[in-house]
Amino acid sequence: MTENPAVDEIDEEDPRTQLWESIANGISTLSEMADTPSGVTAASMPISSDDIDMSSDSWMSELAEVQGWLNLAEQLPNSGREDFLGSLVSSLELDTAEAIDTTTSPSELTPRALERLNERIELACRLQQSFVEDLESEGATRAAATSIWSAAWEESDPGAQQLSTEPVIATAEVWPIIQLTDSDLNLTPSYQRGDVWTTADRQALIESVLRGIPLPSIILREVGASDPQEVVDGKQRLTALLRFVGTHPVALAKVQEADSRHPGKDLLKNFSEDYLKFRKAWKTLEGETLTAALENDYYFPFKLRNNDSGGLKGHELEPLQGKYYTQIVDNVINVAGAGMTVKKLFTKVVAYKVPVILYTQADPRQIHDVFKLYNKQGVHLNAEEIRNAAFHEIELTPAILLAAGDADPRIETKDIAPSLVDVPHLGSLGEALRGYGFGVTRYRRTKVVSWILSLLLLDTEGEKLKTTARHIDELLTRVQRNDVDPLRNRKILAELFEWLVRAVDLHGRHPELWSEAFMDGGSGAKWQELQLVGSLVGIAFALAASPDDIEDRIARNADRIWEASNADWERIRKAQTKTQWSYIARIAKGVIELLDLDPSQASGAVRDRFGSSGYESLQRMVLSGDQQ
Repeated sequence: MTENPAVDEIDEEDPRTQLWESIANGISTLSEMADTPSGVTAASMPISSDDIDMSSDSWMSELAEVQGWLNLAEQLPNSGREDFLGSLVSSLELDTAEAIDTTTSPSELTPRALERLNERIELACRLQQSFVEDLESEGATRAAATSIWSAAWEESDPGAQQLSTEPVIATAEVWPIIQLTDSDLNLTPSYQRGDVWTTADRQALIESVLRGIPLPSIILREVGASDPQEVVDGKQRLTALLRFVGTHPVALAKVQEADSRHPGKDLLKNFSEDYLKFRKAWKTLEGETLTAALENDYYFPFKLRNNDSGGLKGHELEPLQGKYYTQIVDNVINVAGAGMTVKKLFTKVVAYKVPVILYTQADPRQIHDVFKLYNKQGVHLNAEEIRNAAFHEIELTPAILLAAGDADPRIETKDIAPSLVDVPHLGSLGEALRGYGFGVTRYRRTKVVSWILSLLLLDTEGEKLKTTARHIDELLTRVQRNDVDPLRNRKILAELFEWLVRAVDLHGRHPELWSEAFMDGGSGAKWQELQLVGSLVGIAFALAASPDDIEDRIARNADRIWEASNADWERIRKAQTKTQWSYIARIAKGVIELLDLDPSQASGAVRDRFGSSGYESLQRMVLSGDQQ
């Protein structure tokens, strides 16, 4: 190993120190992910940031382990130090003179080169998170997720010019909706994207407004005293507001043209006051039935959702479902602590306001820069982060977070989930999941634990196939809404996690049960998610049914389970909801039966102990999916 005295001498005052720390953390994060885009090789094992030695050249081999995630222009060679650094500098789009300090012996990367490398690693970590979320979304394929990941690299352009350093003057304000919908706005400046929201997206936003939920900031730019203000960010939200109340400029222009062709028919008046009457008149006069597609094309109003997924379902605003704005203008609602009509909310100055950032001095280039900066800094909440916030008041949620190893380690168990204080070996659960290849990034272990618990305990009456997220949310919603739910009981919660910890321990202590072809699908990586979830659920049910002799059953039947995992539980090729549930159900049932246990008795044991069992619901969903 080549020693690097120059690096040894780096102190806390040296700008390289913090950069090296950040680079080491980034390499560690990138190494934890076993699921990779097509053509990207996963690291052979997770790399701890503490093990990355910046005082020698060993960091180079560790960077090479994760280089696929960095989307470099060329493969980093292993032919020697100088070749490696030269290739890295070239891939970072830097000149050798500015990137390599030749005054040291041996030569080393300059702070400028380290900054560029750190920027690329930070971007790679963000895109890795996005890739995993895309891969885990309903109906996703590796090919599709890889395509999105590749496109994101192209759009991010890590080697792009630095942001402008010229001063920008902006104010932060709050505006009532009427000030936004009545303002002279340019919705389509050159840097804006097209209208990409679906009707469901727009409906969800309006439902949020009606419920008084605050909206994110709208960002505007002042161009000139007589010019419309440019919409820098928030175009999709503004388009939804304008369309809903019937004041989108494109729609008004089209209706005015038609009104001039049909004098005396009150088209423009009805458009603003009675949209249903307007629709009928439009069909008669213009010869067109206003389908949802045409309403989108013309920027005409849309109605609120009228189904179980609607944001007003079960809410006091449920009577507004399925209606257009002109049908509900006189309905009284409660927003921002005040009663008002829907019309007043959208047309008067009221307490409900939208935050607005107004740039009063910024040229177009700076606006481009600002927009890019917002996009780079914007980290969207994933399902687990949203779930943690939405269900935080029930102890089951922080208990899952703690057991998965994703809670803040600086906070004591008694202050997170007091029910789990005396659960033995609780920390082993998160460590086991990490050993299986599920890293700490974006609450991935929390998702696995949540999913397993929902499969074990969610007893639903319906047979409809659900997404993983929906399935987890249903369990947490059940507990949240029922003050006497068994999972509100601290004693039962402690028993639940004791059971889960022991099941995970059994699963991990008997690797002879699982063939490599089953664990990783033959990819040479760590456990894949579906295989792990299905086999853990099976082991957990078996443990509940026969806790005293489970070890003997495993010893007697290990060969049978290994053979099934090697030959019968072949990895699925299509990551669709139906195939995922079917695969998990088949594995769980197989494990229970191969341990010479009756699945219905195992399910009954879980139900007796925790008040519910998810086994029958899982089987019903699979049967329902087969019938669709």
